[in-house]
Formats: sequence, structure tokens, C-alpha cells
Amino acid sequence: MKSRSHGAWFRVLTLFALMSMLLAACGGGSNATSSPAAVASTGPVTEASAPASVAAEPSEAASIAASPAGETTTGVPEAETTAVAAQAAQAGDGPQLNTEVSGNVEMWHFWASPLRRTAIRRVISLCQSKLPNITVNETPKPFGDIWTANIAAVAAGSGMPDVIVEDRPQLVQRAKDNIATNLGEMARRDGINGSQFWDFTWEEATVDGDPYGIPFETDVRVLYWNKQAFEEAGLDPEKPPTTWDELWEYADKLDKKNEDGTYSRIAFHPDLGNAGWNVWSRTNGAELVKDGKPSVNDPKVVETFEWIKQWYDRYGGYDAMQQFRSTFGAPPNDAFMSGKVAMLLDINGYSSVLNFYDPRLEITKPDGTTERQRINVGLGDPPYSASYGKPASWSGGFALSIPRGAPNQEAAWEFIKCATGPDGAASWSRDTSAMSANVLAAQDPALVGDPRWQFFLEAMNYSQGTEVVPEYSNWGTEIDQRREQVLQGAVPVQQALDEAQQAIDAQMAK
Repeated sequence: MKSRSHGAWFRVLTLFALMSMLLAACGGGSNATSSPAAVASTGPVTEASAPASVAAEPSEAASIAASPAGETTTGVPEAETTAVAAQAAQAGDGPQLNTEVSGNVEMWHFWASPLRRTAIRRVISLCQSKLPNITVNETPKPFGDIWTANIAAVAAGSGMPDVIVEDRPQLVQRAKDNIATNLGEMARRDGINGSQFWDFTWEEATVDGDPYGIPFETDVRVLYWNKQAFEEAGLDPEKPPTTWDELWEYADKLDKKNEDGTYSRIAFHPDLGNAGWNVWSRTNGAELVKDGKPSVNDPKVVETFEWIKQWYDRYGGYDAMQQFRSTFGAPPNDAFMSGKVAMLLDINGYSSVLNFYDPRLEITKPDGTTERQRINVGLGDPPYSASYGKPASWSGGFALSIPRGAPNQEAAWEFIKCATGPDGAASWSRDTSAMSANVLAAQDPALVGDPRWQFFLEAMNYSQGTEVVPEYSNWGTEIDQRREQVLQGAVPVQQALDEAQQAIDAQMAK
């Protein structure tokens, strides 16, 4: 599948270069380096001591090894850079806000955790300072339920919010069902277009050229690993596995069992963290959509599912893995922070969760005594199959939309412009480590000064957005409905994916 974030990555690089030149002109300088396959870190900083995405003091700052002499990671031809620079310059500094607009805006979101609710409140506070006649009230809703409640409210003609956080790939269905408002006219009036955002985020938010939401945030999945666990297992703590085969080899050393034969720690599992069959299929080079049509029984997808099942079998089967899952929960007692899983594939925003909770584990020292030590976390590229031979990832994320029939659309629109603009989006990224969908915000100085953020930006170069199929936006459910049977061994992988493909084909033929 062709990555649609590549053109936007060019813009980010160019914007960073322009900022560096401006700093140099003011007597400053840039010490940015290209990111290697892994970022070493002595551990997270606490939210109390520093913003989630801001580098810690030098003693705890992440370190990045310089690229080999003469190596470049941009791959941007000079002529193309010039064109991108012109496009970036046209994007300007962000949308102009109409401070004369007034009204009360009801916003629904699902960020109820202490970290993310504080972050969205900060975005709201910033925007209210810029829009003095607008008041924004935020209401958290359970993830999933938020959209069901909004659809019901729109159908009833009342009770819907003025702004809602939407899953971007679902906007094509929201437009089809007349749930979301077409924002095309307002966007054109105020100069908001795809040039301000990562390419794939804008494409996911638009239907027939018109946006039904404005991209707010995205993400990229990377590998987190516990360096103390690596050291204990006799592995180099600065060297993560790069391939699927190496993951298996590392697991042979990292897995730990209790006396009763149950696992006290496992090395890794592809279904833990924030990943799944679609992400791992990309690391195997699968094309999930071909010629505008889902291809879920592609041989690479079949191979990926068989690989995922091998991990279930390794740890005693599907039921045994579910039992192991029950031994940990939500942060700060999740799979990784509890020390029960040594490696995890998760979004870049997970780094802010680690910062917030500052997890520590009880470590046995050589003399037999124990002490609680902060988990020393490493960052690396997602491991990939040997046949594919290079890193890959997937970027999801959300947009801000206006439900059809919302009573305060003009005030809602001004807030959306502010929140998704460079200032609002950068505030969100600084607090959550989520990747801003706005490319100018992604180059906020407080962000690019952190080597971890530079690593996340580099990872965006190989990540892909969702390939939206307008005729059947929820085609992945056909796999999800069969997934458990496959992983339990009740249905062969090939048979299940062939059945899913047949169901998709039948749906699209209607």
C-alpha cells in the first residue's frame, strides 16, 4: 500500500529547516540530528517536573546516536524541497479567528483520564483567551458510546453537542448518514485546506473534496522496551529486536515462569498495547486495500494472522492468554508498567502516560537486597517480517466535527479553527505526546527539542493512514467477527479470511 503521509513528511522537514534558519538569524542554532532505529532513555520524567513531551534535565534526557557520516534520512530532492517550501509558506501561520463571534459551545470528547482531560481543558482555555466571546463547555463520554449518543441526538433533532471528537476514518460514513456537517464552505472561506495537515489526515476527513471534520491529532506506533528486563535476561539493553524472528529469539530469554508454570513475565505479544492484526499486517508488507477494494485474504494478511496465533500458542493458547491479561489492568498497573510484559507496541502518546505515572519496579540487586527503580524505557521501530525487510507502522487519530443540527455552529467553527491550528494543536501535543495533525504544531520548539519527539517525527515517515473505502467504511469488522475463532484454533486462518472477503465483496456489490 502506498503511504499517503510521505508528502506531508516533506512539509514537516521543510518547516523544521525554515525554523532552524530563523533561529540562526536570531543568533540561535539547531542541533537536530537524524533519528536512528532506537532512542535510548534513562526513564520517563514526571508530569510534575516537566511537560509530557518536553525533554528532561540533561541527566535524564534521551540520547540519540548520530547517523553514520554522509548519511541522510530526508531523501528529499532539491527541486522537490523548493516546491514543498513554497507550499509550506502558503500554509501561513494558522487560520485567522473571528473574535466577534459569540456563543456557548458544548464539546463532547472521550478524554477522561487526568492527563488528557487536563490537556483538552488547556486547549479550551487557550482558545477562549483568543475568542473572548465564546465559552466552551467540555463533557467526557465513554469511548464508543459518544458516537452512539450523538447519532441518536442528531436523529432526534436535539441534544447533540456543538463540537464532537470523531474517528477520522468514520467521517465518510457520518457524511453518508447525514450525521456530520459539511464544513467545506467555511473551510474555503477561511483558507483551511490540506496544506496545513499531514496528507492522510486531511484525506480521511474529506468526502468528495469537502471536510466533514478538521484533523486534530494523529499518532504512530513504536516499540517500547524495559531495559532492566533486557539486562536481567543478558540482552543488550540498547539493542531492541528489529525483526519478527528476533522478537521470538528475545522472548526465549525474557519469558519468566512461576513455580506453578504460569508466566510472571512475558517478552511480548502482538495483541497487547495499541496494535492489532491491521498494524502487524503492515509490518509484513500486506496491501489491505487494492484498487479501492479491501483485500483481507491477501497472503500477507494470512501469514500475519498465523504469526499472531503462534504467539497465543507460545503462551498456552487463547484462554491462557486471556487469563494472563486479567493479572494487569489500566495504568499504572498495565502490562508494561507492571513489569509483566517486557516489550510493547503502542502509540507515541503512551510516552506521556509513562511520564505521568513514572512507574517503578522492585529490582533484586546482586547482594540479594531489593529496591524500587524507575523503569528505564527504550524507544524503537516496530519489528517487521524478514520478507518485508523495513519498518512500517499505522497512524490513526481524530478530528473535530460539528454534528448536523448543532445550535451554535459559527461559534463551534471558530473554536475548531483555534484548537486544530498551530497553537491549540501544539498545546495538546506538549501535554499528551500525541502527534499533532497540524504540521506547524508538530514543529513547536518545545517539542522538537526533545529527542523522543524527533524519533516520533521520523517514524511518521514510514507510517500509513487508514485506506478508507467509501462503499464499506467498516470492512474491518468482518475480520474482527472471526478473529477469536481463528486465535482459538477453531477455524483455519485461510478459511476465516476467505469468508471475511466473501462477506465484504457481497456488501460492496449491493
